[in-house]
Amino acid sequence: MSLPSLVRQFGVLTKNTLLESFRNKLFYGVLLFALLALASTGVFGALSLHQEERVFNDLVLFSSVLFLAGITIYQGVRTIHREIETHTIFTVLAKPVSRAQFVVGKYLGSLVAVSVGLLVILGLKVGTAYAVGFELTPTLFAAYFGVLLQLALLLALTIFFSTFSSPILSALFTGGVFIAGSLTPQLREAITYFAKQGNPARYVAEAAVFVLPDFEKLNLSYELTHQIAIPAAYMVQASLYAFTYVALLLLCACIVFERRDFS
Repeated sequence: MSLPSLVRQFGVLTKNTLLESFRNKLFYGVLLFALLALASTGVFGALSLHQEERVFNDLVLFSSVLFLAGITIYQGVRTIHREIETHTIFTVLAKPVSRAQFVVGKYLGSLVAVSVGLLVILGLKVGTAYAVGFELTPTLFAAYFGVLLQLALLLALTIFFSTFSSPILSALFTGGVFIAGSLTPQLREAITYFAKQGNPARYVAEAAVFVLPDFEKLNLSYELTHQIAIPAAYMVQASLYAFTYVALLLLCACIVFERRDFS
């Protein structure tokens, strides 16, 4: 298959997945949430003592990650299972589209939809911050780019689980890995503690740190709160880490999906 044909097929799958997401009120739900989140942070900021900007940054970033993580898991779980349940996957795969292309196309379309939601929240946050006179720093945009990397990784994880498990189990597996992957600093502390105690649980913790995606590496909330400049080299490293993990997860998802029997 020629490269232009391959790109065209990915484009069609991505576009269809994106349109399905918007028909599910994803975009409008994110927009409504963003408005409510910004309104609530204004209230909390007013209650704080000379910490309005810090509270504003903390709450909007935290609520953005929390809400968009839920949307990402829902979107990732739904996008493949919906095609299977409605049997439209047979129509899609009857065309010159491989299963691997189907999985990657679904991932890209879902990622674009989630990215639109993130951009809506960021745009409203920037507009509000500018209106009230809060400072807009490079750290702010770096922190939200970190959120995008987290969501890209989370979505790939959800797609992977969705290729072989039910929607509920896929959501539970993904949520569990997301929580565990956000606690890697605590796991490393546990490794040090267990090593001093000679506890064999150390090896379990080491295996978990090795296998789990390190979501905390992409979490720049501390730097945003304290307005710490983030080196460009770190952002490049974080991006390469996320992209590598996403590629591995999608590769595994494609392999599993190729072997799945839909009969």
